[in-house]
Amino acid sequence: MKSILAASLLLCSAALAQGRPPPQPPEAPRAPMGPPGGPGGMGGPGGMFPGPVGIPPQVAQKLGISPELTKKVRDLGFESNEQLIGLEADLKRAQLDLERYLSGANVEEAAALTKLEAVGRHETAVRKNRMALMIRVRKALGPELWSKLEAELPMGGPGGRREVRVIKSRDGQTTEESHFE
Repeated sequence: MKSILAASLLLCSAALAQGRPPPQPPEAPRAPMGPPGGPGGMGGPGGMFPGPVGIPPQVAQKLGISPELTKKVRDLGFESNEQLIGLEADLKRAQLDLERYLSGANVEEAAALTKLEAVGRHETAVRKNRMALMIRVRKALGPELWSKLEAELPMGGPGGRREVRVIKSRDGQTTEESHFE
């Protein structure tokens, strides 16, 4: 019994000697996997299939999607991605503004919450862009082709989702984690 008590005290004192762990930086927002033609979608930067934006040619051929319809989906992706560039830049600026404010000496709750709301508005704008693209593609394909495409690309395409977390440590190292659902 005395040896158990002594071991417990030794472990407790070792834990106390280490001190508190450093505070973790705020978690970066998670970006949803987009629809066809968008970052994280079926093509383009960060997409499931590197290369051109839109439906992968082998998938379009397998499902019998006409070249005209494939081009229409690709063009929808280009239009949406062009808008997305500015939206994501605005989001990054808002996140940086909040981070800069929170790292200052005098942080006021009301001001911090206002900056957080700005981040939320920009995140919503990015999500609306992706959702609008998905709905436009879905409408262009029609219910039957959409269902076939959804079944063909379950991970990261229509109906799929990928989350990315960017983690920055105190020493400036950056780590990315991806998670597919």
